[in-house]
Amino acid sequence: MMVKVKVFVIVLLMVLLAACGPGGNSFRIRGSFRDMQAGELYIYNLNGDHARLDTINIQEGKFRYRGEADEVTPYMLVFPNGVEQVIFIGAGDDLEYEATANDLKNYVVNGNEENKLMNKFREETYTMNPSLMTNTARTYIKDNPASPVAIYLFDQYFAQNEEVSNAELKELLTVLRKKHPHHHGLLDIESKITNAEKRQVGKKLPDVTLTHKDGKTTKLWKSAKDYNIIAFWSTWISNGSDFIWQLKSALRDGQDKGKVRVVAVSLDVEPYRWEDAIRSDSTLTFLEHYCDGQGFESKAIKTLSIDAVPYYILTDKNHKVLDCGNDVNKLKDFLKQKI
Repeated sequence: MMVKVKVFVIVLLMVLLAACGPGGNSFRIRGSFRDMQAGELYIYNLNGDHARLDTINIQEGKFRYRGEADEVTPYMLVFPNGVEQVIFIGAGDDLEYEATANDLKNYVVNGNEENKLMNKFREETYTMNPSLMTNTARTYIKDNPASPVAIYLFDQYFAQNEEVSNAELKELLTVLRKKHPHHHGLLDIESKITNAEKRQVGKKLPDVTLTHKDGKTTKLWKSAKDYNIIAFWSTWISNGSDFIWQLKSALRDGQDKGKVRVVAVSLDVEPYRWEDAIRSDSTLTFLEHYCDGQGFESKAIKTLSIDAVPYYILTDKNHKVLDCGNDVNKLKDFLKQKI
């Protein structure tokens, strides 16, 4: 009889513990849909170094999901139609999610302060146009800089918006960095802004050391013409050769007049691939070719603040930046006006 009582007590304790919710770093989400009985969706950690999709099955309009989190971080729910929803999850959270499949933009998550704030933002901006939503996001960031929600809104509405000026990005970064001084995402954005400013139009491009395929080195500004183009490319991107071919087409007239110099800097880390490409493609012979085999770790690349390829920088004879980017058609139009 005593054994049966002990077993009963143990089972009862296990049931009670399960009902109390997760503990430690564990979290739990309990979700329900008002108009969907069965299906599946996916979830991943937005800030994860190696984003891994987990599948969530929906049965009888409900689902449950468990995981672990060290700190409050945004997770994304992904639906088969491509719609994504953000949920903020922290250690020990027991969250309740409610949505309507026919209106996935309008969903509610309860269980912590971050989702409460995000619920409020969604409700307030539900019928707003993009401009008003951006203005509202700016207000939320400034009013709640310590919240992970503020970082998420900054990334979604400002960092990923090409129409936002660096000045505004820096203003909001100043607000956020005071509360998140070691946040890797914010530090990365700050670094990219700093790099972009180094090569912005009107700035003088610094001199760097370039490496020939024979291993000898030379200075970038050892020689210069009326217009100088430094083109960054590699064989490991699918459109690398196309980019160089487009450059040749865009620059033919300028080169014939002797007004344009073109320097091609490869970011290949296996120089033999770069050398094979030069030998096998006659369209590449019109360039001054350089590669030190260090990719983005190259001192020259870091000095010139290059963080993506293909990319070009156009300067005048005094090394002042006139244009930069990866749109060769824009470069072609610019040179037509000048040459």
